[in-house]
Amino acid sequence: MQRTIQCSLPLDTDLLETIEVYNKVVQHIIDIGWSKRTFNKNTLHTETYQDIRNKYPQLQSSLVQCARDMASDMLKREKFRYHKPFKKPLSSIRYNQRTFTPFLGTGKISLSTVKGRKKFPLLIPPYFQPYVNEGRITSLTLCYNKKRQKFIACLTVELPDIPVEEPTTFLGVDRGIKRIAVCSNNTFYPTNHILAVKWRYQQLRKKLQSKGTRSAKRKLKVISGRERRFMTDENRKLAKWICNMPYNCIVLENLRQLKQHSKKRKKVSKALRKKFGNWAYYQLEQFIIQRAETVGKTVFFVNPRYTSQRCSQCGYIAQKNRSSRSDFLCIECFFSLNADLNAARNLSNFGKAEIGGASVNSPNVAVLPMTVTISSLPRASVLATSH
Repeated sequence: MQRTIQCSLPLDTDLLETIEVYNKVVQHIIDIGWSKRTFNKNTLHTETYQDIRNKYPQLQSSLVQCARDMASDMLKREKFRYHKPFKKPLSSIRYNQRTFTPFLGTGKISLSTVKGRKKFPLLIPPYFQPYVNEGRITSLTLCYNKKRQKFIACLTVELPDIPVEEPTTFLGVDRGIKRIAVCSNNTFYPTNHILAVKWRYQQLRKKLQSKGTRSAKRKLKVISGRERRFMTDENRKLAKWICNMPYNCIVLENLRQLKQHSKKRKKVSKALRKKFGNWAYYQLEQFIIQRAETVGKTVFFVNPRYTSQRCSQCGYIAQKNRSSRSDFLCIECFFSLNADLNAARNLSNFGKAEIGGASVNSPNVAVLPMTVTISSLPRASVLATSH
């Protein structure tokens, strides 16, 4: 299991020069690999190593190899199908175990630069201290924040794997735009505050962009990233809240190709496409996987086909079962329920059928006369989900 911790480093001209030279080397290797249509590391090493060592003698040989690996990964990602990759002059660079040494006892770190090895003070936040004490640092990515004029060291820590429980209890989680998460145990995550904040940011951006003045553009730069950071924080809280429930298997829909399919449909309105574009379902999915790995739980993905049209009580599938966008009424057994909650129960049933071997038509929870929301839970349980 791997985790990444972020630490700030002091501003240093040698580190800045190292980043600039490193990125020039990466771009040079990309140009050679693109012209020869290869991303093989051995081939790139043979074609570029000697020229780079002659042109940039100040860059250590191990850093040259790190740059070669990064260029190979960038070329492999594109696979010569689109435009040639471009490495920005101040973008992040990668270190390996031969180019940095952490001294956690003294709170310092030694990095290779164009002027040789240099030590920098390393301040690890208290939140990341358990990772450092239990794991082993394997790699480092150095980033430069031009806006704040500081360096950020992203350390990759290898942690021991946590034993995963055998899936016996299944929690279906239906993700949506209006309701971010609805669980099969009749629990709804409150979204009114999130929708209100996103609407305010959308209206503010619309107003500033239509104005177009220099002060409006400065304001747009100031508020840039605020909505993204807000949703990141909310998704982390939600992932922790879901994984803290007494279930050892979390069942999700496989929504990987959702945005690509929505772009192909010409009848989808512009407003709906904008909602899909601002929907951070994949980020929430990654946070749930990360949190479940930490607590030893399983995340299982199922095909989302017919999950909203299938009755969780009798298993009958029909498009007419959706009497409205938010209500579900089975035309076969007349079972009525909230549409999102019905989909969440179907996900739980699918997970139980695939892993547990149970019948897919049997509901996983008892039919209750009313649903429970997180706002009706004790205040302490809500506060416990904060990051």
